[in-house]
Amino acid sequence: MKLTPLNSVLLTGGLLVASIGHAGMVNDDRGNVGYDTAAECDAAVQAGQARFYEPSTTMPTQRRKGEATVRTARLSDLGPQYKLGACDVGVGRQNGRNGVAKALVGKYVPYSPDMPINLYADQSGMPVRASMAKCDNRFSDVMPRAVPLPVVAPAPAPVAVAPAPAPEPAPAPVAAAPVAEPVVAPPPPPAPGMTPYVFGTLGFVNDSVVHRGQDGSILVGDSDRQIGLQVGAGLQFNSILGAEVFYQTGKSHEYTALNGVDLSAKAKVFGARVTAGSNVTEKLRLFGKLGVASVKHTSGQFADLPSHSSSQTRPTVGVGFTYALSETLMLRGDADHYKLRGSNNPRWGNVDYFGLGLQYNF
Repeated sequence: MKLTPLNSVLLTGGLLVASIGHAGMVNDDRGNVGYDTAAECDAAVQAGQARFYEPSTTMPTQRRKGEATVRTARLSDLGPQYKLGACDVGVGRQNGRNGVAKALVGKYVPYSPDMPINLYADQSGMPVRASMAKCDNRFSDVMPRAVPLPVVAPAPAPVAVAPAPAPEPAPAPVAAAPVAEPVVAPPPPPAPGMTPYVFGTLGFVNDSVVHRGQDGSILVGDSDRQIGLQVGAGLQFNSILGAEVFYQTGKSHEYTALNGVDLSAKAKVFGARVTAGSNVTEKLRLFGKLGVASVKHTSGQFADLPSHSSSQTRPTVGVGFTYALSETLMLRGDADHYKLRGSNNPRWGNVDYFGLGLQYNF
């Protein structure tokens, strides 16, 4: 095609309009979009061209002061004004809950009317706040900004025509007695979402042993500290309670008998425990632990024994903390105590573990 001056102007204008149409839109690293202004976001939703936001993280629900219940609903359940969804300005992390990705903060993000939400209500059952379901990410206010319905032009006035002769009025029908509609009880609110996680910490283990000979005299009485490792998996049921299973091992402990001979023994722990805690700041959470654990000691030659292996089920208590480094990654610290039981020979003492590592929330 020959490029005339007129064609050049039209082509340049088309490219300029196309670039302007996308100039106000940004994306995060997961493909979610945001617009510079509410009007641009509203227009995209009303035209059916918006890509609605999709959360990618998982966090349990967390009630605030004055909130008695929480249930899962859809954005359109907030009222008829949410028929088209919402265009809400993106916000960051606050009060222990995330908003949107950094690239979308300050931009207007479109949300589908079918998007699942967590709907928090007061003692009377009146909804007071909404958040995104699954991740519990927050909106810019207690409720997101609704997309206004497009204005429809009024229909043209009908052309006046001469009225036809009115027919003889028919007898008025007898109105039927009103029938009361059956009362249907609302469904119970679903259980809040749960968060699975895995963790691993590295630290040290304190252990001790007392072993007596056949005449009752002490042959070994010593304690030792060695490098230890603890790994496990857990499930956070809600903002307070959770449960974990874990495995602990470490370097073999070295003990010295009274005759000067060095002895070596290894301790392995496998256990389960419940956790209970709460956030003390936006990122810091403290929790306590209570459970049971199988503590197994094994060794080769041990004083007057050719070899040794013993396993005990012990109560375990502990404390820990997590500190949020991102939406899913936490710094984690653990302190655990496994109380000795009985007076077997050898009698292994209390075991204590202290470690620091990472926790990943799915």
